[in-house]
Amino acid sequence: MIKARSLRGMDAEELETRLKELKEELFNLRFQHATGQLDDPMKIKETRRDIARVCTVMTEREYGIHPEAFEEAGRLPEFESIEEPEEMAAVETEAEELEDAEELAEEAVDVAESEEQLEEEVEDELKDI
Repeated sequence: MIKARSLRGMDAEELETRLKELKEELFNLRFQHATGQLDDPMKIKETRRDIARVCTVMTEREYGIHPEAFEEAGRLPEFESIEEPEEMAAVETEAEELEDAEELAEEAVDVAESEEQLEEEVEDELKDI
């Protein structure tokens, strides 16, 4: 069983190499299991979980998740920190809110006028029938 802490200490190339080795090992274990040569079928489960650990560490690096865990492992990953959603959210001023409200009011008036025109056209067509 591989510890996530040791995986976090590896660089990207080492992780990809380890992932490839684990996938090959899983293939061989499945082949042995199918032919009845596998002594410990739990090795399949352990290998699958090791693959998941490697993939998890790779994903953590990709998205910048839990950088403090990488610091504890003694290696900082190659990623830029992701801004928090609160920092990314734009704060609207009162003037912008008023402009938005005015635009919505104008759109409502336009919709009402187009509904009235549509009603008049329908009434005219019904009179012709």
